[in-house]
Amino acid sequence: MPEALRSLVVSFHDLHPGSRDACERFLQLAADVGVPCQSLLVVPRWHGDAPFDQYPDFVDWLRKLAETGHDLCLHGNTHRADVIRGGPLAGLMARCYTNREGEFFQLTWCEADRKINDGLSRFRQAGLAVHGFTAPAWLLNDEGRRALQELGFHYNTRFSRVEFLQQNHSIHAPTLVFSCRSAWRRVLSIHWARLWMRVHQKAQVLRLAVHPCDLEHPTVLAALLDLLRRAVADRQPITYRDLAPVSATSLTQPQ
Repeated sequence: MPEALRSLVVSFHDLHPGSRDACERFLQLAADVGVPCQSLLVVPRWHGDAPFDQYPDFVDWLRKLAETGHDLCLHGNTHRADVIRGGPLAGLMARCYTNREGEFFQLTWCEADRKINDGLSRFRQAGLAVHGFTAPAWLLNDEGRRALQELGFHYNTRFSRVEFLQQNHSIHAPTLVFSCRSAWRRVLSIHWARLWMRVHQKAQVLRLAVHPCDLEHPTVLAALLDLLRRAVADRQPITYRDLAPVSATSLTQPQ
């Protein structure tokens, strides 16, 4: 990819009816900076709540966003890890590092397939297109990846890569992200994100992952918008769907 065509993917995570206001606010902030479209990571049943397709206003809003070029991405199913297996290290990773949100970290193929199909059914019910998947905390085991591939997903995102599942190919795509769970995490993640951007300034594809809580902390939001302004100065904003093969069709398209 030529230098002038380096890309930026901005993704808004944890989107559900309760985080719509935060998403709307960030969409406007990003548009003002020069990012017209984003990948919006929708959680079908946020922490076990009623599925998003039971909220007509929310569905209509998502449909309008999709019609204007935003990419809707399946982001887990409940965003909660209801299965924790393995030894002490795996348990620590599941309980502490992810705050029990690594939903696809330790699933069997059957469990992953069931959760993914349930999420897809919500998109089908709402009449919304979906092409890709991002696991909560980017934690997806081999069984979950196999389920995605067999179901026909075009892309899956990891923390440092984007996978094109039907081609068994992936590209390097580092992520800038903030952690807001405590004051020390916020301070550290601001410095880390700035460093990470400098380290990966020549990456062909750079990603900025935004969470609803980022907008609740002025220092984090200011740092986030600063990185965004710097990134769009020499990068073309695109979505994950834009990276997928041209022939990619929605998984929820009527057969």
